[in-house]
Amino acid sequence: MIAMMKFFIQTMRVVIGLALLIDAGMALAEPRTALVIGNGAYADAPLRNPVNDARDMAAKLRELGFQVIERLDADRQTLRLALREFEQQLRQRRGVGLFYYAGHGVQIKGQNYLIPVGVDIRQEFEIPDEGVDADAVLRAMESAGNGLNIVILDACRNNPFARSLGSRGLARMDGPVGTFIAYATAPGAISLDGSSGRNSPYTRSLLAAMSTPGLGLEQIFKQVLVAVEQETGGGQVPWVASSLRGDFYFIPPAPATPASPTPPALPAAPLPPGPASPSPVGDPGRSSLLEPDMAVVPGAGFSISRQPIPLDAYYRFANATGQAAPPAPGAAGGNQPARVTWKEAMDYAAWLSRQTGGGYRLPTEAEWEEAARSGIGVHDPGGQDREWTCSEYRPAYEGQERRCANPLPEAVAIRGGRWRAGADPLSADLGFRLTRDR
Repeated sequence: MIAMMKFFIQTMRVVIGLALLIDAGMALAEPRTALVIGNGAYADAPLRNPVNDARDMAAKLRELGFQVIERLDADRQTLRLALREFEQQLRQRRGVGLFYYAGHGVQIKGQNYLIPVGVDIRQEFEIPDEGVDADAVLRAMESAGNGLNIVILDACRNNPFARSLGSRGLARMDGPVGTFIAYATAPGAISLDGSSGRNSPYTRSLLAAMSTPGLGLEQIFKQVLVAVEQETGGGQVPWVASSLRGDFYFIPPAPATPASPTPPALPAAPLPPGPASPSPVGDPGRSSLLEPDMAVVPGAGFSISRQPIPLDAYYRFANATGQAAPPAPGAAGGNQPARVTWKEAMDYAAWLSRQTGGGYRLPTEAEWEEAARSGIGVHDPGGQDREWTCSEYRPAYEGQERRCANPLPEAVAIRGGRWRAGADPLSADLGFRLTRDR
């Protein structure tokens, strides 16, 4: 009997180990295709770092298993032909598509254009004819039927060209489902080319974060946001817009060591009942299982949920209203935070208020900060998690941080750890807490 049990245990170890190896192999075997463009040799406004940025990004992506199309100082025809080749390779290989661009970019009436090298642009009306529509990248990915697309734009760099033609910075872009768009800075702002070193602050931070094993795509860009904001003294705040529902890793996490199976234990005699666990001190108005555990912020006139709203609570809302919901929880269970768009978080607060009469809403940015200073509402001091507020985002405090935005703003203030930033309200990878007035 003992020999049979040992054989069973050894067999299970082999089976579990093989399963983990197969899962890791599948994650690495998924086709990866990238187009990398670095434009710096502009006649009127040359840039120092885009060619270095593109070379280093292309090398990193090849190291990470991507088949890379690389073009440096590309004119308009070269850029368009590279985009056509990119679409064809995506159509053949599918899998993961990634587009990276470093160089000049401008917007006109909400439309973004990437500026090729060698163009002769004197007036704004010439940009649509001489530039390359950034939406063409998204159309190429959609045309190829690709399932997961990543667009990284280290554009709108600080230079006379971007300020003299077109509007300041880039406009927000909406990609097809399964698209992650990352901007070096917020819509309408400019990014830095970098005065020292071979890379821009954004690409330098991105290359470092991509090299960290086990970081998901959202975690990578959270690290980039924190690093760039710190390096630039808050002058540049990276931005993302996401319609991803699954996870993507440049370097997958290492497989967990399988636990050794243990034979079933004999039934144990029941233990005598002990004293009841004390209930946490919280908001005495909490009366429903639907309601979150609230904590009163001292002297502030409002209470805030101790933790972000979990998935299992959000699923009740989704089931009751027919709204879309994030994927079912994995090993972490329904207690992990629900990561949703700003509108979905606002809708959840309104629904919960109707169900309970509790008057719930998202916190303003000022309320979130006040709760954090009181030791309430911050569960990740390292700053990797981001949470919605209801306030509009502007780089400077101008009173908007103390009120909820209405209607839908172009940028929503988000908080995390000890930093602030803005996010596209369509991003679907942020958690949220609720407040209510006392």
